[in-house]
Amino acid sequence: MTVILFSPAATADLAQKLTRLASTSEGRVGIVFIDLKSSREVNVKGNQLFPAASVAKVPVMAAAFHLSDSGQLDLQQRVRFKESDKLEGAGVLRWMKAGQEYTLWNLVRLMITLSDNTATKLAVDTIGLPAINAYIKASGLKQTVIIDPTMLVEPPASNNNLTSPDDMARLLVRIYHCRGFAKKSSKQMIAWMNYQRYRWGIWRGVPPGTYVANKTGNLEGILNDAGIVYTKKGNYILSIFTWGFKRTRTARLLINEISRAVYEEYTGEKVVKETKIIKSKKVIKRRSRRRPSVKSRQPSGRRGAVSYRKSRSSPRR
Repeated sequence: MTVILFSPAATADLAQKLTRLASTSEGRVGIVFIDLKSSREVNVKGNQLFPAASVAKVPVMAAAFHLSDSGQLDLQQRVRFKESDKLEGAGVLRWMKAGQEYTLWNLVRLMITLSDNTATKLAVDTIGLPAINAYIKASGLKQTVIIDPTMLVEPPASNNNLTSPDDMARLLVRIYHCRGFAKKSSKQMIAWMNYQRYRWGIWRGVPPGTYVANKTGNLEGILNDAGIVYTKKGNYILSIFTWGFKRTRTARLLINEISRAVYEEYTGEKVVKETKIIKSKKVIKRRSRRRPSVKSRQPSGRRGAVSYRKSRSSPRR
């Protein structure tokens, strides 16, 4: 079901485009668009439940800053990193020497910018799942629950983290408008999402140089992206979740196309698709450096001596 909460013709066209893009028989797709300038929305199956994957790290970050701003948590407290804390997947902590201490602030930073799974578990264990879920509930996010501190459990397991495109869009609205956060905290969270390294989703649908603050999620058959896009015409939130696609590339290209459609409709500007430029390499044939035959040897000052240039054994690097 598509819900259109405003009526301008341009936005109605966007709703039709998003509905068409989401109507795929291969997998489930949910989309929520919110215009931060007018609060107008388009919701295409955005209230359906999806495995959260690493997008669940956004509510963990939000809970950490909210609790810090309300005096219930110290982000400068130090957390000892043990060998048993290391997790597979994204991040750098699993390659670091155990026994070191990191501030909770740095763990949350690594959780967002590098999607570090080890840092995530350390942060979740320090904040506590009850405190995180209490914040989620108090924020009005009715379809979000964090059960798995590793963010690696996926369906068909029952203890995977769940959310909806709508819940994540609502949370980003709270972060953007500093609802429940100090202005400095909201600014920091948005900056970290802008610095995050995985830019295969919403980023690919907007022109180069566009400021995007987002968080991606990727597990087997699951590809999600939720973020804030800043443009000259205004800013908007876009939350896109996919589940059940046989090929990751198909889901990624769909997310790119949805992002492109939203940007073009919102700004009136065309987004030029990226094209790979393959530079032609000039092949230089080296002259043969073989030892000349007896007949071709040129006499040098001494009889029987042969003068020739020694070739390099390998090209210069």
